[in-house]
Amino acid sequence: LSDVMADKMLIGMGTVLNAESAKKAINKGAKFIISPNLNIETIQATKQMGAISIPGAYTPTEIVMAHENGGDIIKVFPASGVDYIKNICGPLNHIPLMPTGGVTLNNVSDYFKAGAVAVGIGSDLVNTKQAVNDEYLGHLKIKANAFMKIAGGSV
Repeated sequence: LSDVMADKMLIGMGTVLNAESAKKAINKGAKFIISPNLNIETIQATKQMGAISIPGAYTPTEIVMAHENGGDIIKVFPASGVDYIKNICGPLNHIPLMPTGGVTLNNVSDYFKAGAVAVGIGSDLVNTKQAVNDEYLGHLKIKANAFMKIAGGSV
């Protein structure tokens, strides 16, 4: 995918749990690595290879530790609500946060207003139980554009 779409998309890899997997993904063209957890070795390997590191963290201590160890954007997972992000951004507004899990068209703008620099969108965008065909891809593009409109872009 990174070979075919490199000039149109920024391709990365998610659910990366260790440094070895991060290195493999980056060697295959991933430009960013997203993890559901805080693994310092994964952050370090990602940064050493010149990719963007987006480690997962939840508590203020984990968020600060992820940032201090090189995380470029910290994936707050699971995003337990807009108020949590707002409260975290109060004292930690210097750390870029990306709430993930539970982000919907109904609350995405609230996350940005609360201080998020990005959001991770899963089941409200992608239906993994539906067959991938032209109709599904058409609906996916419409929904992605709705999210992007709120974020200030387009697909």
